[in-house]
Amino acid sequence: MKTVNLKLMLIHRGTRTHSITQIEPIGHMSLAEMMASKGIDVSVFSGELLKGLEFLDSFGCDANTVVGLYCDYENQSAVESFSQEIKKRYGAYVFVGGPQTVGLGEDFLRSSQADGMMRGEGEFSLYEVIQYIENEEEENWERIPGMCSFRKDGTYYDNGIFPAIENLDQLPIITGKIKSPQHRGIKHMAVMSGRGCPFHCSFCYEGGNSKNVRKRSVENVIKEIRCRLKKNPHIKYIFFGDDTFTLDKERVKTFCDQLKELRKEHDFVWFADAHVNVILKYPEIVKMMVGAGLVRMQIGIESCNQHIIDIYHKKIKREDLFKVIKISKEAGLPQLVGNIIIGGALETRETLDYTFNTVNKMIRAGRGMVEVVSTFYMPFPETAMSKNPETFGIYVKDEKALTSVGDFPVIETEALSIEEICAARNEFFEENTKLMRKMFTDGLIPDEVILKSYELSEKYSLSGMWQSLAYSRYPYFDAQYKARIRGDRPIKDYDPDEVFDTHPQRIAVLSLTKELAAEIPVLNGFVYSPFEFEVLKYASGKITMNEMAAILFEKYQTNFKNFLEFKGHLLETVKKLEAVGMCVLAGSLKGKDADKRWAHPKEIMEKTVRNKVILFKLSTIGMEIAGLSRNGAFLGIYGLASYLDAKGYDAYVCECRADQTIDYLKQFKRSEICGIGFSVDYENKHVVQKIGASITEMYDIPVFIGGPEAISLDEAYLRQSRAKAIVRGEGELALAAVLDALKENKNFDHIPGIFYINEKDQCIDRGEGPVVENLDGLPFPAYEKSITPIDFSSLYLMTSRGCPYHCVFCHEGALKRPVRQRSVQNVIAEMKYFLVKYPELSYFKFCDDTLVTNPRWLDDFCREVKALQEIRPFQFYCEADAVSLSRRPEVLKDMVAAGLNRLQIGIESADKAMLKIYRKNISPEMVETVVKAAYDAGVQQVFGALLVGGPFENREHIEKNKAFAAKLLRLGPGMMEIAPSIVMPYPMTDIGQHPEKYGLTIYDKQGLESISDYPVMESEGMNRREIMAAYQEYLQSFVDEIKIMLQNGELSHEDILRCYHTALAPNGPKYWINIIAHHKPTLSAYYTMLAREAASRVVDVDRPALPAWRPQRLIEMWRDVDFSQGFPVLWGEALSPYEYEVLKYSTGKSTIETIAKILYDRFGKPFGESLHEFRERLIETLKVFDRKYWLLVVPF
Repeated sequence: MKTVNLKLMLIHRGTRTHSITQIEPIGHMSLAEMMASKGIDVSVFSGELLKGLEFLDSFGCDANTVVGLYCDYENQSAVESFSQEIKKRYGAYVFVGGPQTVGLGEDFLRSSQADGMMRGEGEFSLYEVIQYIENEEEENWERIPGMCSFRKDGTYYDNGIFPAIENLDQLPIITGKIKSPQHRGIKHMAVMSGRGCPFHCSFCYEGGNSKNVRKRSVENVIKEIRCRLKKNPHIKYIFFGDDTFTLDKERVKTFCDQLKELRKEHDFVWFADAHVNVILKYPEIVKMMVGAGLVRMQIGIESCNQHIIDIYHKKIKREDLFKVIKISKEAGLPQLVGNIIIGGALETRETLDYTFNTVNKMIRAGRGMVEVVSTFYMPFPETAMSKNPETFGIYVKDEKALTSVGDFPVIETEALSIEEICAARNEFFEENTKLMRKMFTDGLIPDEVILKSYELSEKYSLSGMWQSLAYSRYPYFDAQYKARIRGDRPIKDYDPDEVFDTHPQRIAVLSLTKELAAEIPVLNGFVYSPFEFEVLKYASGKITMNEMAAILFEKYQTNFKNFLEFKGHLLETVKKLEAVGMCVLAGSLKGKDADKRWAHPKEIMEKTVRNKVILFKLSTIGMEIAGLSRNGAFLGIYGLASYLDAKGYDAYVCECRADQTIDYLKQFKRSEICGIGFSVDYENKHVVQKIGASITEMYDIPVFIGGPEAISLDEAYLRQSRAKAIVRGEGELALAAVLDALKENKNFDHIPGIFYINEKDQCIDRGEGPVVENLDGLPFPAYEKSITPIDFSSLYLMTSRGCPYHCVFCHEGALKRPVRQRSVQNVIAEMKYFLVKYPELSYFKFCDDTLVTNPRWLDDFCREVKALQEIRPFQFYCEADAVSLSRRPEVLKDMVAAGLNRLQIGIESADKAMLKIYRKNISPEMVETVVKAAYDAGVQQVFGALLVGGPFENREHIEKNKAFAAKLLRLGPGMMEIAPSIVMPYPMTDIGQHPEKYGLTIYDKQGLESISDYPVMESEGMNRREIMAAYQEYLQSFVDEIKIMLQNGELSHEDILRCYHTALAPNGPKYWINIIAHHKPTLSAYYTMLAREAASRVVDVDRPALPAWRPQRLIEMWRDVDFSQGFPVLWGEALSPYEYEVLKYSTGKSTIETIAKILYDRFGKPFGESLHEFRERLIETLKVFDRKYWLLVVPF
């Protein structure tokens, strides 16, 4: 008796628009669960053809493997060739199933070399097949309904279609335990609540081939959803993919009741199909479904011409479409989507125009709700139209669809050619897109509709057409709506009494907005007056509108009668900025009455243990926009939480916005909290001060402030924040001592490292406390104690504390704490601990300054980390000093072997005199050595910054830095990334304390105008606007250099491919490919395919083998080929009839040999060429197309 293993596969040829679906292959998952329930070892794959071979190799495939291949209209040729390859390589059993099998027969089976073809639902028939294989009774396959195969004598038999499974509840539910590797971590889930379709549209496979409708019980479906959500709690969007969901009103009601309850436990939304007539018959079900979480509903439109609708057997009326729109709008449905068939039955120019105009009216009527997509008619097997096309006025020109991958029509009508149909689809898309954008800019889309669209996108990963084609095309409005989803609001959403307590927050990052560096700033159609630009600068999210008014009134008071009038003018100015998408308002940090009630609950609290410590890291939206905020990034508070837990406290970590602090606090019982800690830095110290004071005032809970900025906070800050103490330096020892003192009702006089107010109202500064000498003795960071979500796919680590360098601009070096390094064994133990604890973890970020400074330690580290890869492959990022690496650049190869993919080094300047001023003990030559060695070692990205706005800076420095950057980009093509960085006067740094030594003047000592995006100093040679302009000049020069390298051929094929390889990797840098794609868009699809190893260049295939390879175009015919001039034009190049035909057949479905045979009679024979000669000319043509990035070739 044999023991078999099963591999279920959905394969396709990758294209620029089709890699793998976001939703798992639901049919495969059902089959897999059925087989697993019978004790069969089963794996599932969904993805590109060549990756499918890797899957079979990695999961084990041999003569005892059964491979099940899903076949549909588009992937038929891929399945055919893939089956041949499986038989040749592995000798495995191959069976083909799927919808296309009803149109396939003996010829396909012989050509594919598959062992059998199985029509109909496969759960029972596939199991029977496997049983017969295990019992070595393969001749009994002929007994299985739906099986098509060959007898021992080679004759073919066809057992029709397997009878529909009546009781779907008898099938095992999909549990989520079996996963397609390509779909791990997805946030979408497909569910089938039934099978079959009661409608019989003439164009549709499902209606033409499915039998009676069969529904699963609601209880069975909900049980499956609950089980799968438990396995993957990240699911945010459920896709009901069947046609039966809305057929039964009472069943819908039961579903909605169950889904409502389930949504109380899991935050998800869902999609369903609906028939127009069902909605008209039961209009109340739309509101019912919306109330249960429905956010997207699809209806079939197909055409807006009634005679075409009738011949399709849709059994609906054109005017009913508008009734459904009205019902859906009134029910509050966010997205209603419909589909149009371009070039279907009886299609003419007039019918297209009528449909296009009607769809325009539908889009207008929906006002941001209605989306209409288009497809070409395809002759799916066994439909009414494919059986009798002439009845529907269509002529199938390419029955096997060899010229189409869904991007090109294969039929024509009496009135329209294939090319006219193809052009019409692009016309439809462009018309609708233009209309949607105009409606948005004309203000015809209600604000709440747009906001809901962003909510679905940001929270549920569901972006509709309005989002992708209209809203997101206006970057400042796009950022504004995203900010509102994160919690900010426009002025109209605030009571007039509270609006001046809010924090205006600009959307634009000033340093990245070159228009704002101009003498007269103009952005987004808005010309800024000096006052308006001042308001924009202070809209940093750090101060309230009241505070802003007080600051600006001093400068502008002569223009106003009084302060009240000035505040009115300020409010109107903020409204102007908001109206052009430039700002939003973050909430007030004052306590509200509802918040105060938390401290005084009416009910009698049970006696509780008061040992909870809540540690906050607050971000402003400005920090989020500038990329300075990411949950899990602030390693210190997670280590502190772990330390406090070890000391008997129960610590929790919360990374959130300041105006969310109270809401998160209220998740705990007030009586359990013994202390609240805040980590302060240069950006958030202002909001920490305010929220600390509010908490103390409302709840009298002890507040403590620590973090990198704590060392510089003064008495005014301490008093205004009303903190119990400011903890200077490393926080473990001091904070634990303070909490112990509070618990024992002792004073703080004996505790070093704190700044506090004693009983006599005196400020006592105990300086910076002792450092933790033995870092190995500290517990690992407690990421699990976070009450805000963390992305565990990457985590931060530190191998040491302290910095041996003393750069004049750097906070860390200015503290002059001793360097203490953890042992390699301790670091490895932490990495191993987290790899085991978090299965999704695949990336570490080392954020200390000394990882590479100790050669022996680094060698041991590389060896041990490389060995650790056996648990699970991972990569890491680290910072490094160029001096250490330049002394032994060969170590970079060991670091790459250990998993290094991204390296950050300090550059700062190319001027040696400037480097000396900065106290940077490096030289440009050292940096060059490191960059070259990193490139040779295979580092994916090296990042370095050039400082701007520094001491005595002038034009000469800028030019020297730009030239040096150009050199580094050429030393590390595809790898080196350089960015400018504005010099900031961070506290305790020499520049911050003594700017005059460096020819600098600080204009904004508190940094109120900046989120690290605007200079707060001027140098002797450059004012702040000039520094901004220099920043922009740097950015543009780096981009221009890469464009020059690309244009001049300085970037080799290997360099560009390396860029795309690294960009596809987890945490892969995308700097170079973004510039390349913007400058030469045609390269993007080409190199993405090569990097995915989904195809090859023509020149990389051995010439004798080429005829058996398949050219695959990387363009979409309907989007990229222009037929408006009467001949095809691709990206500005006119195609000859011969070139056009070659491009048409370059779909990956036909070999070069086959294409040569198809085209020979038209383009070879009339010119006296032999078939061989024509094939050789065809290959040369394909090489030309390849060099233009139009196509690649695939082997199967």
